[in-house]
Order: sequence, then structure tokens, then C-alpha cells
Amino acid sequence: IDAIPINYDLIINRNCDFEFVKGFSYPVVGSSIYLLNSEMINRMYNQKIAEKLGTDPSKTVDDARADPRLGIIKMFQASKTIIPIYVDFEKLTRYHFGVFAFTGGGKSNLMSNILRRILLHSDNTKVIVFDISCEYVFLLLDLLADMNVPAKVVLEHKIDSLEQFFNSVVKPREYEVDERIKAGLQCIIEQGKLAYYTRPKQKVPTYSQFLDELTAQRKDSVDKPHYMNAIDRIHDAILEYVENHGLSENQEVNEDFVGYINEFATETIQQFKVHEKSGLYAWATTRAAIVDIIRKKHEKEKEEVGGLTAEKIRELLESEERLICISISDPFTIKDLVITLTQDLLIRRKRKFQVKPYILLVFDEAQEFIPEMGSSIGIDKKCSKQVETLLRQGRKYGLGVCLATQRIAYLNTNALQQLHTYLVGTLPRPYDRALISDTFMIDKGILEKTLEFAPGEWLLSSYIATGIENVPIFIKADNAENEIEKYLKETA
Repeated sequence: IDAIPINYDLIINRNCDFEFVKGFSYPVVGSSIYLLNSEMINRMYNQKIAEKLGTDPSKTVDDARADPRLGIIKMFQASKTIIPIYVDFEKLTRYHFGVFAFTGGGKSNLMSNILRRILLHSDNTKVIVFDISCEYVFLLLDLLADMNVPAKVVLEHKIDSLEQFFNSVVKPREYEVDERIKAGLQCIIEQGKLAYYTRPKQKVPTYSQFLDELTAQRKDSVDKPHYMNAIDRIHDAILEYVENHGLSENQEVNEDFVGYINEFATETIQQFKVHEKSGLYAWATTRAAIVDIIRKKHEKEKEEVGGLTAEKIRELLESEERLICISISDPFTIKDLVITLTQDLLIRRKRKFQVKPYILLVFDEAQEFIPEMGSSIGIDKKCSKQVETLLRQGRKYGLGVCLATQRIAYLNTNALQQLHTYLVGTLPRPYDRALISDTFMIDKGILEKTLEFAPGEWLLSSYIATGIENVPIFIKADNAENEIEKYLKETA
């Protein structure tokens, strides 16, 4: 028998009451050894969580609406004893989690399984899925089509027919030509839950861009002290306006600001005798032109019917919507949306000191959103840096993150270190397993066991969301396709 310490002691008093205490007592040579039975394993992992969720683990069922379990503990799978596994959804969401497995390991199935239970068994959590693979419309079809679940599907382009919608959704092989799916998609259309993303046609500058443009003017003005004085004065005026109005430098400028800074900049260049043929003079006297850009942007937004900008998606999250599925396959478009939306959410939460409702941002194919920083350039690097910032700061403001990928070696390791819960499936590459072992402090011997996993089997460990902290457990997750099949039969 192989035994691996889990750094907990089972303390039993004279009245046979017990508790698990974090620590490690060295076994005495020659003393008796006892194996924990199924009931004790159940209590160890589930007692605290089940009480919080208000569920009875002894009456567990494979039904997402009736039971919030993720699956069953694998070590008792061969016997007739079924031990469910529960997690604290609030802590799982707020303190970030990751799902890692090779292609075909069931990542998306598990993710939809978790998201479904979060939405069904918690009242104060919203979910937004950045679905670059376009498969979550199918995997969450029962929820998206449920009139009691406020939801929105945001596609890359406008959809004109049910057939077009059906063809745009990626489905498992056995469901690729299943006509029953159209009934659920029709419900989504009829309930007004279908929209498409509209990138802003007019790009309005932010306050930080104003400051950057001023900084660029310094290069041509180093030998002109009075020009430098003018730049400093305008720079300070911008910062003062932002501070006095409770704004953020990453926000787009508004008409009031443009009017104010146009008048202030014009007055300043006259005061400091800036030459009318200089670049600084041209910059300062053309700020009023930005008002036209702002107005054209607002006019375009009014013309768009059904199209959602990043700002409108953020407004949906702040309203009644509980589930937003953004199915956009173009990497540049979805990364640009991630950058804009996450910046806006974090800034607004900070300004309001807001924590609830919790918002879980899900990044499937996470290597697209948080690639390793050293080899990234352009929008890839900017997106990775922004999601890392969200992981570092988000939990203070109720913004949780879920990452799922098959190639953990390609991810930003600074971002990975912010995860408090992780589920690991089969990872055949030794480097991926070594990185998980080093990042999450898990024994390599335990990770080697994952090579024997079938699809749907996972190693679960958490610093905070399970009934007993940082103790790995092998589980068999419930199959999300069972929920979809049940829904399709009911609506057929």
C-alpha cells in the first residue's frame, strides 16, 4: 500500500466526536493502521460545504438542477458506494480556478458542468464566457433557452435565420446533425437573447492617450523651456480634471472635457508664446475636432439594432443578465473586447468599492488570452497583461476568473500563480505536469496518476473551495451532455 501524507490529523475524543486538524503527526513504528471508510471520506470532503449549500450528500443524484455536486469521488467508483464531491461556489468563483487537460479530456464539458451548477445553485453570481471555440451555446443550451435565466448570446456577425444560427454553433460529433437542437436555438431567438458584437466605428481617445500625446510632444521641445512649461501645465490640468470628476485614465474622454481642455490648451500656448507652426501649437488648437468623433460614435450606436458594443455588454452585466456567452472566433476581435471590457469592469468596481454580485469571467482556450509574456507582442501581450491584472486585483472586487487550456506551458506563469483551485486531467507532456507541480505545489507522484485517467476524470485540489484545504482528490465529473440530452428530449 502506498501512502502520501495530506498534512491533516484525524482527532477523535473520548465521546467519539472527531475533527480534521491541519498538521502532521509522525506515525509510531509498530502502531496499528486504519483505513478511512467511505462515510468518513464523505464527511472529510463534504460536511462543511454541504451544510453551506443546504444539501444532503446521502441523497445525491446526477441532476444539475436537483444536486449541486460536481461529480463523485473516483476511489469508490468501483463499489456500490457513491460519494459526491461538492465545492464552495462563492470561493471557487471569487478566488479563481483553472481546468487543465489534453485535447479530448473533457475540459469544455467539465466547464459547462461547473457553470451550470454555479448559476442554478447560487443567487449572487453572474457568468460571462469568452467562447473563442464557439461551443458553449450548445453546452449551455438548456440554460440559455430557459426563460427563467436572463441570458444573452453575442455572436461575431448578425444572424438572419435559424439555419444560420444552427450552423454557427460548434457541436459534439454525435450532435452535429441533430435537428432537436434547433428548438432550443429558436427559444433563444424568440426570447430576444441573440445579439452580435459591434466594434466601435469611431475611436474616441482616452484620457491616458491625451497624456501620451503630450508626452510625445516633449521630444521636440527639449531645447525650448517655455514649450516644456506649457506641456506641464496642460498635463497637470488633464490629471486634475480626471481626479476631480472621479474618472479613470483608461476611460474615453467626453464632450465636457474636450471643451474644457480645448479652451485651456489654447489659452496656455498663447500665454507661453508657442509658435503657430510648431507641433504643440497644432495639437493644442485641434482638440475641438474630437467632439465630432464623439457625436458620430453616439449616432452610430443609435443606428445599430441588435449590435452590442463593449460598453453595452458591460451594462448587461450590471443589469439583470446572469449569463452572457460571447461566441467570437476571430482572435483579434475577441482579445480587443476582453481588454476593453475587463478594464472597464475593474475600474468601475474600484471606483464604487463594489464586490457583489460576483462576476465570473471564463476564458476557454486560455493560451489565446494569457500567452507567456516573453514571446508575446502587440495585442497578445496587451491582452495577457490585462487578464493578469484582473487575476491579481479582481478578487478584491468580486471579479473571478476561470482559465481552461490543454497547453499550460504556453501560459503566463504570473497569472497561473493567482489560481486557488485547479482541476487537472490527462497531460501527456512531462513539461506540463512539471509546471503544474511547481506552480501549485503538488506531488509529482500524484500527477503521474492522471496519465491513467479516462475523459471526465480529474484531479481536484483547492486552497480554499473544498471541504478540506489543499488535499488532492480524484473525481469522476458528471457529464454535461446528459443535461443537454434531457433538455432535448423534453423539448422534442
